[in-house]
Amino acid sequence: MYSNEIVNDGIADPKLSQSSISSTSSSLSTDFTKPHLLMQSDLNYLVHNLGLSKAKTQLLGSRLQLWNLSDKKTRASYFRNKQEDFMRYFIKEDDLVFCNDAKGLVQEMGFPEHPEECRLFIDSSKISLKGVLLHNGNKYPSIPLAHATNMKENYGNIQLLLERIKYSQYTWNICADLKVVTIITGLQGEYTKFCFFLYEWDSRAKEKHYVVKNWPQRMSLIPGVKNVKEEVLARR
Repeated sequence: MYSNEIVNDGIADPKLSQSSISSTSSSLSTDFTKPHLLMQSDLNYLVHNLGLSKAKTQLLGSRLQLWNLSDKKTRASYFRNKQEDFMRYFIKEDDLVFCNDAKGLVQEMGFPEHPEECRLFIDSSKISLKGVLLHNGNKYPSIPLAHATNMKENYGNIQLLLERIKYSQYTWNICADLKVVTIITGLQGEYTKFCFFLYEWDSRAKEKHYVVKNWPQRMSLIPGVKNVKEEVLARR
């Protein structure tokens, strides 16, 4: 999920467009009889292609300087604080770190701004809860929007996460496992009579489970009715 850790590592420059890449490659010396000293743009392009981490990028830059293979103006330290371009979009509140300006972050990274082109992935482990913005066509890297430690999957924590990233402004489609979907739709957990959010499938009517094929569709999610416990956090 975090294979392209742009915010954490801040290495592969998301604003490195195809035009800048082509212009950078075309600027390389065509005279192969002479050594080519790497400019800063050349090093950025190389790091982008190799997908190096911050530590490995600085190591590569320092080795190139040591071997006199880079220009005097090329600095390996350029990548040291690259993540600061994105840190201003994030706020830490207790155990939760979240993006308070998703639109600005998307623009900073040069991604499409249309919410319908992205989906919000919500998941958790035993000790953490996270929300990640994914591009529907997987043409762009994932964007971490929220991460919390010591927060479990429950209604209050997911409600807090959605409020902090201002989900109501963007209304991305949400992808998650069925447990998270149950929480978002406000249904009761554990073994209940109507435990499905799409249809009024009766879990207690075991004699009908292998007989009835078509169950009535659940038309509404009203707290206190048919095992709906809380208000819906995201409308389908």
